[in-house]
Amino acid sequence: MITLTPIEQSDFDTFLEQEIVDYAQDKIKSGNWLAETALEKSRAEFMSLLPDGLQTKDQFIFTILDDTSQTKLGVLWVQVKMDENPRRAFINDFVIEPQFRGQGFGKKALQALDTKMEEMNVESIMLHVFAHNATAINLYEKMGYEVTNLYMRKSARIKSN
Repeated sequence: MITLTPIEQSDFDTFLEQEIVDYAQDKIKSGNWLAETALEKSRAEFMSLLPDGLQTKDQFIFTILDDTSQTKLGVLWVQVKMDENPRRAFINDFVIEPQFRGQGFGKKALQALDTKMEEMNVESIMLHVFAHNATAINLYEKMGYEVTNLYMRKSARIKSN
């Protein structure tokens, strides 16, 4: 069984630094940001979402824990605006550590999130996934998530006169 437990400060610090780097790389890979400024932009975006760290209002950051082995499998970060009605959640980040991927833990973590969101009277859960992350897209589709927006891009060759 998988449990979502509030993340500890030391795990949060490690998670945050790694995710700032990973998010910058995803933004570069997707063509949204230039490599020269991506890390700075990523850090600024994370800081705007978490100005008070773990105490930031409406942000819930969980360690994904395997109850059987007490192994920390990853992190799930969700925003729930508790003052809104109906309540909606947004998954800001979802990471299963590489050595635990492909073993069904992602599916179980999302099921645990469904239970937690139901307990919090959340009506719907949204997320963003990079188009190049086919594994994540496949998982989300299996778990009942549907595409609500789709951005597309074409690289153009500019001819000089």
